[in-house]
Amino acid sequence: MKLSAIEWRRVSPYVVDAAVGFVLNLLLLRSALSPLFPRAVHMPMAVGATAAVLSGVAIALRRLAPLSMLALSFVACVVSYLGGFQRDPFIAVGLALYIVAAVRPKRVSLSALLGLIFMLLLTFGGAPDRPMLENSRQQQWVFLAQSVSPAAVLCAAWAIGFAVRRQRAYVEAVRVQAQDQVRAQHELAWRTVTEERLRIARELHDVVAHSMSVITVQAGVGGHVLDTQPEQARSALAVIETTGREALAELRQLLGVLREDSGEAVRAPAPRIADLDEMIRRVRQAGTAVDVDIRGTQRALPGGVELSAYRIVQEALTNVVKHARTDRCRIRLGYADDALTIEVTDDGVGAGARASDQNTVTDPGAQAGHGHGLIGMRERAALHGGGFEAGPLPLRGFRVAASLPVDRGRWTEPDLPPEAGRPSEPSRPSEPGLLLEGGSA
Repeated sequence: MKLSAIEWRRVSPYVVDAAVGFVLNLLLLRSALSPLFPRAVHMPMAVGATAAVLSGVAIALRRLAPLSMLALSFVACVVSYLGGFQRDPFIAVGLALYIVAAVRPKRVSLSALLGLIFMLLLTFGGAPDRPMLENSRQQQWVFLAQSVSPAAVLCAAWAIGFAVRRQRAYVEAVRVQAQDQVRAQHELAWRTVTEERLRIARELHDVVAHSMSVITVQAGVGGHVLDTQPEQARSALAVIETTGREALAELRQLLGVLREDSGEAVRAPAPRIADLDEMIRRVRQAGTAVDVDIRGTQRALPGGVELSAYRIVQEALTNVVKHARTDRCRIRLGYADDALTIEVTDDGVGAGARASDQNTVTDPGAQAGHGHGLIGMRERAALHGGGFEAGPLPLRGFRVAASLPVDRGRWTEPDLPPEAGRPSEPSRPSEPGLLLEGGSA
């Protein structure tokens, strides 16, 4: 029967051990049939043959029970030595010790090596024809020569086995490290895909919610004045067309990321704070006056901060158009040394009517599944380690406020063109809930 490669790799070590044990058995049997003289202990030839067979069996089964076969081979070699049946210096013990050093912990294999060397010294020094207390210098040299050779064989076998064990451990560590790296790469790819999906979901929500709010308001206005004020109806239809085209363009850019037939999706530049003018213009055309108040020196901020600021203002204006039931709101941007502050307020119906309109609560984190716009704004602020607040004003209206920390060292100061609707000087602070005069369309 033909074995597969995997099955052959599993069987081959035992086959090799059996072959080595068979060859060694033949060599030891040949030595046992022609014993050396003089012998340390007179033994029958059958004892030498039995010791040779046991040595071969120990080598053949050394992987199944390494320590037991090591002890068996050592006893057989000692018997062969004392009976003069073995010419090789404990080769069988060295072969068995190699496996012990390769598969057992270092402390076990090293203890076995030291124990074998000690027993060798007792065997060679305590033989009946060469007692350890012999004072003859010639006898001492004979003892040293006979004991060093087997000890060297055992030390070499242990060193090779231990080196193989270390190499296997290194290969296993490399394999485990490679698996961990692959697993980490898969987890990183999964997190990246998840984060990208969340980003696309937030962008889609912001784009669709804002655009549809403006379109809905303008459609209602156009339908109301279609017969009495045709020009205003045409203006409302023009706003609907412009807003729809811009929303479709942003949706194509976002959904282009999900295309599978393209290696790299072409992305348009992310919206920045400077792009708020166009959005504010559309909101004003929808019939909501927007007052803009910029405090501090306007600077270019990191792209992520500017995108989050743009989306927070966009969502806040969307909520004003959809739920505030007012024709006026106010945006305040504050450029501090270490943060950008955003505040959007209106004098509309407040939180009570909004809750009935959008089925949400003042705290966006209080109930899961409601007030996704406020939750999105909070997440964008938390993304940069900032804060977010949303709630009704004391008398009337609603307030959305966010703070986005920025790295002062990364700021640049380009020449920014003057923008319509922004005061040339910082306006003086006003009381909460009241809109500053000026800056409105």
